[in-house]
Amino acid sequence: MKPFVRRLLLFAAALYLLLGLSPLALRLACASGPQATASPSAPETADEAVFRIYDEARAQVLSVPDADFLRGALPCEMTLDAPDEALKAQAVAIYTFYSTRRLQNEGNDADFTCNSAEKQIYMTDEDLAALYGEDWDDAKTRLDAICAEVAGQLLLYDGQPIEATYFAISAGCTQPYENVWDDTSYPYLQAVACPFDMLYDGYQTSTAISADAVRQAFPDVSFSDDPDSWFTDARYFESGYVESIDLCGQTLSGVAVREALGLRSASFTVAFDGETFLFTTLGFGHGVGMSQASAIYMAEEGADYAEILAYFYPGTTLSKAG
Repeated sequence: MKPFVRRLLLFAAALYLLLGLSPLALRLACASGPQATASPSAPETADEAVFRIYDEARAQVLSVPDADFLRGALPCEMTLDAPDEALKAQAVAIYTFYSTRRLQNEGNDADFTCNSAEKQIYMTDEDLAALYGEDWDDAKTRLDAICAEVAGQLLLYDGQPIEATYFAISAGCTQPYENVWDDTSYPYLQAVACPFDMLYDGYQTSTAISADAVRQAFPDVSFSDDPDSWFTDARYFESGYVESIDLCGQTLSGVAVREALGLRSASFTVAFDGETFLFTTLGFGHGVGMSQASAIYMAEEGADYAEILAYFYPGTTLSKAG
């Protein structure tokens, strides 16, 4: 995209947020505010140097050194054509998120589960070599260089690794953790404006779903004979995601509808055309934490990985593992 056109679209996106989500747009204007600061060390763990990963594809627990884990995890989350600083930010988020899992599951048989065959969470060098083929040597060299730049670095809050959640594309804004998982909240996982995402391929998509498929997805709902009246009273969070919607008189969360119907995000509208329901979604993913699309955009515009992380996880500190 030509720079002039890109900046024009960004201006339009920002104007949209100013008109519709002004408090969040102010967060964007303050992006140069609190930055992640250096901290001398992170808390030590019993198995600090190794992740114990149960691989569903192999039906076995893999003991993976930290450096090897990052090399095998990063390609599962972001393609190598992304800018270096975006890849570094993603690597730190990955390492932090799964270091938290390691702390939580100390004493269990495994820290977490992956599926290498499905490219989920972690792949071994053998898996990566098969994925990249003749380009594997070059890919490995780049991965090792990126991971070495941020080796051992964690995002901390109150001295502990954070819930460093991330996802693909926002609906124009991220959303607080409690909007999706209502059991708790985190001060560093709040709404952050992402007008950049409105420029990203895949930001808006439409999915046609039959009435029968809706019935099957919600077996406990008593459906009427008029599908046009099924979905009513959609209520939205300020961030643009559906808080709740009524289905034949039963109130469902936007997250529940997304999961049951396989929608790309919980930011959606729905219309019935007489034959099928058309769900129009904005963004891709749960919307909490770092938007990978915005991380890539910010890196392209000159932000380094620490600035990217500070924007999406405000109030955290960037530290090296002890």
